[in-house]
Amino acid sequence: MEQARLQRTRLPRTIDREAYTPAYLALVSNALSWGGSQLYTRRFGVGVNDWRVISALGNHPGSTAVEVCTVVGLDKSVVSRCVAGLAERGLVGIERTDGHRRLFLTQDGVRLHDELLPLALHREQVLLEGLEASEVEQLKSFLRRMFLNLPRLNDDPVRDGDPTGTGTASPPGPSPEIVAP
Repeated sequence: MEQARLQRTRLPRTIDREAYTPAYLALVSNALSWGGSQLYTRRFGVGVNDWRVISALGNHPGSTAVEVCTVVGLDKSVVSRCVAGLAERGLVGIERTDGHRRLFLTQDGVRLHDELLPLALHREQVLLEGLEASEVEQLKSFLRRMFLNLPRLNDDPVRDGDPTGTGTASPPGPSPEIVAP
């Protein structure tokens, strides 16, 4: 069988990781998630997604799993697995009301939240070291605006009438409203 010809030189058109915003966002996000999961699991026995669910329920007691998904930006299957595990450990309670499964932290869940919160806030401080207060506010403003672009992020420009993928087609209709984290 003939071996396929291998590309041994750099392609003429590639993404420059130093100039590509999604690359930096992914690096920061991955480091936060992976490092948080390692640290939180070691210290508290919960991963970063568990912590996101616990934190969301601390802010929004009585949320449904779908509402938690919206708040934390996780897939429903991930949230469902987290809720099941947290409920099994006695950290989250489920109450059925009006045909909905409402989620609440138990007293053990509240205790875990309060123990983990200072570490989460410390990690944020470390992440933002070297930035002035005005720069932190500016960064948050930029991130909020980028967040509002997320509903259109996975649009297919070719399918949506822009055969070159350059963004020259008419913009799609209004984006659905989303809740900022």
